Amino acid sequence: MSKRSALETFAKGGAWWETEISDIRKNEIVIRGQRVEELIGEKTYSQMLVFLLCGKELTDRQARLLDSVLVAGADHGPRAPSIAAARMAATCGVTFNSAVATGINMLGDIHGGAVEGAMVLLYETAEAGDVAEKIDAILAKGEKLPGFGHQLHDQDPRVKRLYQLAEPLISEGEISGKYLKTLEACRQFLSKRKKRPITVNIDGVSAAIQCELALPYEAAKGIFALSRGMGIVAHAYEEVKKGTLIKGPCPNEEHLVRYTGLKAKRSAQT
Repeated sequence: MSKRSALETFAKGGAWWETEISDIRKNEIVIRGQRVEELIGEKTYSQMLVFLLCGKELTDRQARLLDSVLVAGADHGPRAPSIAAARMAATCGVTFNSAVATGINMLGDIHGGAVEGAMVLLYETAEAGDVAEKIDAILAKGEKLPGFGHQLHDQDPRVKRLYQLAEPLISEGEISGKYLKTLEACRQFLSKRKKRPITVNIDGVSAAIQCELALPYEAAKGIFALSRGMGIVAHAYEEVKKGTLIKGPCPNEEHLVRYTGLKAKRSAQT
């Protein structure tokens, strides 16, 4: 990737914006060499997403598998910070799109970023072929392994279903199964290291499937935003329809908020 400034590129004969994705002219829209009217009605949402992102053509079955990943991550209730933030913003009377944007903007490295980390882990581990070395190196740094464990679920129903949907595609050669096998190898090794059962979470299996489809890990947060965005829209809309006003992060009860700063000095008048 070029690190030259836009002005330098432009001065040397480059266009101000250069893109291989789309060519838009009067009465004509071309996306990665195909006319948009030839794509409409032919490509599914997931197929179009991947086609735009990296020019890759997903088969119908691969697209349905990615659709399933998007559906699996769509909602996790107001426990999820992104959902809670969107609902809280809606109670403050902002515009609907601002409430949705508030939720989307909560997604980052901590909330919503585990898929990217898990994809990096799976890509690197599958290439190196040494699960033990990779996991031991991460644990030695005191870091959490992305894609494993969940604060609420120990048998997440979403994980089981995605495995079920992926299995026929492996047996029929639609995906290799390499990264799902790597994920399971990591789970088994981690369980052995921790001396207790460790489960794969939704981020782990979602990451493995996206690796199976050769998607770039750098786009994982954006793809998750498209998935969780569905839930954010639904929850923000529900809160708007309820008409609740100013629901803060917690009820107005003293024991829920504790001041830990300096105590105020006594007034000279007391």
